[in-house]
Amino acid sequence: MKLLITCGVAAVALAAASSALAETGNGSVTVVRPLTVTKNDDLLFGTVVRPTSGSGSVGVSVAGASLNSGGVTNINSGGAQAPARFTIDGEGGQAISVSVDPTFTLSGSAGNLTVTTTNDFDSLPLSGSLGGSGSKTVKVGGSAPITSATGTGSYTGTFNVTASYN
Repeated sequence: MKLLITCGVAAVALAAASSALAETGNGSVTVVRPLTVTKNDDLLFGTVVRPTSGSGSVGVSVAGASLNSGGVTNINSGGAQAPARFTIDGEGGQAISVSVDPTFTLSGSAGNLTVTTTNDFDSLPLSGSLGGSGSKTVKVGGSAPITSATGTGSYTGTFNVTASYN
């Protein structure tokens, strides 16, 4: 009887082993160069005269056009208005996302001004093709309110431009 039970257990084990199947999987990876963001030019609002009454704004478009309003005027000797310009370099042909701080603060001895930014980034991929370098230029403009009570003096501040692969 022991022999019969042992043979039965061995037959079940042999049947289980013969019904097992195997499959092979593959792995892959594509390595791309890291993205870099390089500032080429700062956002310049120039030197402006505040309005004599009421409020207006100082502004510059991504194309470099003056967007001043409400009696705010530039002084030619005080520097030109110009958008900021950044170059994003990375793997050619790859889609990227770019974000720019929507607002930032310019601070001076007379107080703060809040700048609202604009940019010309679109969602096209970097130039070039996979295996080669690619780049994209992003321009940033903006505007800030200036009133007849805005304090005189210089105002400075910083904003962030970040990029990531999609």
